Order: sequence, then structure tokens, then C-alpha cells
Amino acid sequence: MNKDHTDTLLLAWDQGFNQRQSRRVATRGPRPLPKQAAGNSASAHAIRQRLRGNVRRTPQAMVRISGGGRGMRHIRAHLDYISRNGLLAVEGPDGELYLGREEVRSLGDEWQHGGVPIADEANRREAVNIVLSMPEGTDAQALLRAVRDFARDEFSDHQYVMALHRYEDDPGRNPSRHPHVHLCVKKTAPDGSRLDPRKEDLRRWRGCFAERLRHHGIDATASSRIERFQAQKGLPQSVYHLRKRNRARGPQIWGAGPGAKAAAQLRQQAMLQRYAGVARILAGGEDGEDRQLGVGLVGMCERALAIAREREPRKQRAR
Repeated sequence: MNKDHTDTLLLAWDQGFNQRQSRRVATRGPRPLPKQAAGNSASAHAIRQRLRGNVRRTPQAMVRISGGGRGMRHIRAHLDYISRNGLLAVEGPDGELYLGREEVRSLGDEWQHGGVPIADEANRREAVNIVLSMPEGTDAQALLRAVRDFARDEFSDHQYVMALHRYEDDPGRNPSRHPHVHLCVKKTAPDGSRLDPRKEDLRRWRGCFAERLRHHGIDATASSRIERFQAQKGLPQSVYHLRKRNRARGPQIWGAGPGAKAAAQLRQQAMLQRYAGVARILAGGEDGEDRQLGVGLVGMCERALAIAREREPRKQRAR
């Protein structure tokens, strides 16, 4: 099978995988997504990148919405937080820096009165707070450059600022060892359109962020927990910080019950079948790297099955 045929089959495989239904609770329509890279070849290349990342266990690009201010009072509090009360520089879209409490306060004034005004108190969120992070040991300056590019691509019509937090110079009480950037985006653009991120936006953001990280020399990928055979969800921030404060080592307060575990096993079986299908596609191609990737996917599935087998109760394994 030639490369074009393989690309077409890869795109069909990925489209079927990503057509997951989710309940919508918001009344406004989703924000239109930017145009994707033209051509089957570019899209198929992105799919191969993600599959290779899963096989190699490449670090995941993390993008998380941490909240958003309801009115300027909350937004100012967040600007104080990400700047550590003016001790860390906050950077704007054009590279302008705000350092010190007075400059951060003047930044708040620009946000409140520039473009679409923001009241001190509001009933709806007027900003989106996003955290973009990578594991410990990542080059923090390269991470910041990647976030600059990501923000310029995604939020060019909105006011936004960012602040880099790294363990070495974060004056906070409990600095994280994972370098990360806080990105605060004003929801309403000057033309009145509002940012309304949904789950599909977050998935796309992660992919775009991973691409920008790779461009700046950081090996990164963006795949779902299901693709990585990671059954356990991460702890919500509130639970994580509660455990950290109390150093709780008692019963699990956030986890999966028997029903959730059974559902996770069904999802794993479905993913194994999907990987079997894409491995056959790659194995039937004329490209040697594709065939090698197919072999790698088979090995990854075998490891996942072995781990799942080890976690089974002894009585169940003995059957």
C-alpha cells in the first residue's frame, strides 16, 4: 500500500477515534476552531507523531483551565497571584513586561478600561486562567517561548498576559518542581466575541502546544489517558492540595469504584482493538518507519496487557 493510501486510512482511523459524544450543558455555541493544516499528509503526520509519542512514552504537554475571574476584583487577585505580588514579571502579547506591584496594578487598569470594559463585580467570568506545564527538568525558557507562540496563535484577538513559574526562582511558599506558565486571557474581544472553550478546544490546545514545544526543542506529545492505557484520573486540585496540607495517608478519598473499574477495562479492550487495527494499517504500508511504528504499537499493547494481568486478584489469575 502506498503512502497516500496509508495516510487516508490513518485519517479515517483517527476520525473514528475522536468522535466521542459528550453532554453539553452550556447554551452558547462553541467558539469556531481555527483552520487546520491543509492536506492529508500534514494531518497524517500529526497522527504518527502522537502514536510515536505513546510508544516512546514521550512527556505529555499539559494544558489545564484553572478557573477565571468574575469581575475585575477577581482578575486583579489572579494577576497578583501569578506575579507573586509583583516579584515575578508578567508578560503581555507584544513582549512588554510588568514587574512590581504598581506595574501589575497598572496592567489591571488597562484590562478594566481597555477594549471591552470590565466591572469590579460581574455575574459571568471575564477571564480564562490557563496553566501550561511540563515535567521537572524541562528547559523553562524554551517552555516560555512555546507558550508565547501558542498564545499568539490561539488568542491574537484577545488581551492576555503570562507568567513563568519555575522552582529555582519562584518566591511562593510551595513552589512546584514542574515548570509551568500561567496564561490569563480576557474572554471578550474588542469585536464583542467571547472565548468559550470546550473539551474539543482543550484537546486541540494540547496538540498545538505540543507542536510548539517540539519546535523549540522540547520532546512532547498530546494524547488521551485512554490512548496511554492510564486508567486512573489525576486528583482534582482541591483534593491534591488537601492531601498535601494534611499529609493524608489514609483511605483513598478520590478513586474508582468497582463499576468504574469495569468500565475502564471495557475502554482498555476497545483501545486494544483500535490499536490492532492501526497496527495492521501501518504494517501493510510500503514505508519502513510505518512498519516499525506498527511493531512498536503491538509491543505497547502487550505491555499494557501484562500490567493489567498483574493487577488482577490472584484468584482471578488462577482461573
